[in-house]
Amino acid sequence: MFYETKKNNHGLKYNPFKSCIVPRPIAWITSVDSKKVINCAPYSFFNGVASDPPMIMFANNGKKIANNVSSPKDTFSNITKNKDFVVNMVTYESKKLMNETSIDIDSGLSEIDYTGLEVVDSILINCPRIKISPIQMECRLLKTIELPCNNKDEYNGIIIGNVLGIHIDDNFIKEDKIDLKSIKLLSRLGYYDYSIVDKIFEMKRPKSLFKKEKA
Repeated sequence: MFYETKKNNHGLKYNPFKSCIVPRPIAWITSVDSKKVINCAPYSFFNGVASDPPMIMFANNGKKIANNVSSPKDTFSNITKNKDFVVNMVTYESKKLMNETSIDIDSGLSEIDYTGLEVVDSILINCPRIKISPIQMECRLLKTIELPCNNKDEYNGIIIGNVLGIHIDDNFIKEDKIDLKSIKLLSRLGYYDYSIVDKIFEMKRPKSLFKKEKA
């Protein structure tokens, strides 16, 4: 099949786009507003974009209406103002709590309080981490990029953050590597489907075809 995304003429009951790009890791992001209220929300349009220095990106796609005007969600607003945020990785163990933090809640209220999640202080930034998460990345805003949007009541944008420090639970480090099979990081598929990393295989890169120059 072929369809034009502008026309959305795929003929299917559900839009297939999000299931074409899978699996997507989930960034469980904590941020703080000007009144020190902790915001917590999951984002699946998320990934690493550079390793040296390490940087991540995540995208805000969706509705947030304030005074009949489309605006970014609280996470975006908080990071734009305060710069600091934490990317907490989601595991199979924490899937229910992660899902609960996706609830629509009034600004000024905290998903942390709603779910009963426990947080701990960061070391380099002024934003707490989610204790249950085995990998937490302390980040600082590098750049915000606004994206075009087809609907007037939605906001699209990308945040790129510089990863200043990373916390890793020592229980999931084996032979100097993160034990991804036991940590069971959660990923988003399309629709309401999720997956975990449970099958891992190694595949080394091919050797270079370029001939080495003689000294």
